Amino acid sequence: MAEKPTFLRFIKNLLIYLLYIIIIPIIIYDVLLIVQTIIKPEDTPDFFGIKTFSIISGSMEPTISIDDIVIVKKVDKKELTKGDIITFKTNNEIITHRIIDKDLTNGQLFYTTKGDNNEVSDIQNIEFNQIEGKYIGKIPKAGRVLTFFKNKKVFFAIIT
Repeated sequence: MAEKPTFLRFIKNLLIYLLYIIIIPIIIYDVLLIVQTIIKPEDTPDFFGIKTFSIISGSMEPTISIDDIVIVKKVDKKELTKGDIITFKTNNEIITHRIIDKDLTNGQLFYTTKGDNNEVSDIQNIEFNQIEGKYIGKIPKAGRVLTFFKNKKVFFAIIT
């Protein structure tokens, strides 16, 4: 009988350590992003050139789904080709779509984009300076976790 409480205590301690291993890096990451936001409020914060965005629409399904977190990296113009997935800013929105065409007009390079799940291409062509980065991966359904932790009751329950 004395063994049971020790085993339960071991499991409880193991879970607490695992939680710390996950939460502490997230807190450090968040603090770095907050500092960047304060220093350069007009730029999207990054972590060594890597940016993450939560997907809120199904325009890129089945490749990228709602609640996925996409990971993008800033790249040079030369590295972007037709078929690449990019995240870009347009009309105060951040969108992740695929490049379907590149066009050089009056010495200016424009990208035509389209969501994989959309019937037609995006209305507005994208300039390189609007691009946040090129898609390098995703964390499936991680956006649900972020939504869960944004709940104040959950947040305070965890930190207390």
